[in-house]
Amino acid sequence: MDKAAKAIPYCVGKWLPSDQAVLDKWLQDLIEEVDGKDSTDCIDDVDAADGGLEIVGLEPPVRALQVLIETDSEVNMFFHQMFRQIPAKDPTCKPHITNYRLMLRLINHIMTKAPEFNESGLVGFPINAILNWPMGTTGGFAAFLNDKVNVHFKNILNHWAIFLKSEESRYVLNKGENGWLGTKALEHMQDFVTDFVCDEDKDYYGFKSWDDFFTREFREGIRPIASPNDPQVIVNACESAPYKIQENVRRRDRFWIKSQPYSIYFMLANDPLAEQFKGQQIGMFHFGGSTHCLVFRKDVNITFDLHGQKKPGLDAKNIPVNAKIATVQ
Repeated sequence: MDKAAKAIPYCVGKWLPSDQAVLDKWLQDLIEEVDGKDSTDCIDDVDAADGGLEIVGLEPPVRALQVLIETDSEVNMFFHQMFRQIPAKDPTCKPHITNYRLMLRLINHIMTKAPEFNESGLVGFPINAILNWPMGTTGGFAAFLNDKVNVHFKNILNHWAIFLKSEESRYVLNKGENGWLGTKALEHMQDFVTDFVCDEDKDYYGFKSWDDFFTREFREGIRPIASPNDPQVIVNACESAPYKIQENVRRRDRFWIKSQPYSIYFMLANDPLAEQFKGQQIGMFHFGGSTHCLVFRKDVNITFDLHGQKKPGLDAKNIPVNAKIATVQ
């Protein structure tokens, strides 16, 4: 592991902590919230698949996923395999989720929870933490390439989004230890009141929901557009850090985005336009759980502006939205 990797407390995009101990603790706490005792009272998934036993209190889209798993033979096989294929661990580091029924209960619990601030490691996308082990197996890989599975998870995420846009989600916008308006949290968001549209004299600083807080607006003039009248200047679409610049890209070349291999043809869904971009540069910038790319045609003379940073990488700092990130000569 290089020095940069050691210094970074999160996975790429900061959607999960890189410290497995932090993930384990978060997941165990979640299981205790859901279960009240431990995970052993959850009916074994083999028996559940044969008997179709109901899990009480599931939200409609989570219930629909249970029905899919227990009635579709291919999906059922994948969800059995993914948990059986989790690597064996010693007793102090044993995988916490051992069957899909517990997985469903945990996902269901999250449907009425908003992400809290946690200085030891942000779990910004809790469903990913739940699937962290099983999704990395052969069975898990097959399951999440299945269109029916993805449709059901999309419905689950859309259902969660309804809660995150509701007033009920504001409970995490408080000044407590795990609140987003607390002292520790605001230390990580310096100049919050002066930079963002909010009113610290109002409850929840005036935010209507978790989503309203998460997508908060900058105050007028905080992020001016760089060189607004110069068409050769490319400005940043969002607060994001330079991750990688790939040069001389071939049609079937493999480069890495968030530790995953891609080719220019795959990125453009095998569109014939991909032929125009071989041999040139791709600039990659990561923000949250996403990575956005700038793709240039061959022979375009492009100069990237990393804002004083020697090179892109996981330890790079964010470049402000609307700031210059490249110039086309």
